Amino acid sequence: MEHCDLLTEILKIENTRFVGMYNMNMEKITDGYRAGIIPHLSRDEYQDSVRYDIRRWETYKMFQNQLGIAKFAMVKFENATLLTFAIANDEYLRVSIEPDINYHDVIEEIQEILRKENFIQP
Repeated sequence: MEHCDLLTEILKIENTRFVGMYNMNMEKITDGYRAGIIPHLSRDEYQDSVRYDIRRWETYKMFQNQLGIAKFAMVKFENATLLTFAIANDEYLRVSIEPDINYHDVIEEIQEILRKENFIQP
């Protein structure tokens, strides 16, 4: 599955707002919004947000020996919840979902798609 196909598949999940994929240099591979969504952040603000998230992954890696590999990170704001997943080839998946939903189900759906398409290990 190509990156754009993965993005399209994840955007089909109910309550997703935005999906973006980035390399370890914080460069955009692909991204897109669900139809009809009005973004909360400008493109530049979103890129800054991505930079900070990817830098945090370096901190998570420091604790891998004690805690295991990080599966995802989540930040819940009033207007959106941001999910970040480390995926294959030192790439990162960023998903924005609606606030105040059952995020457990959305996370499970995303992880299932990523496993099925070999973007993460089972």
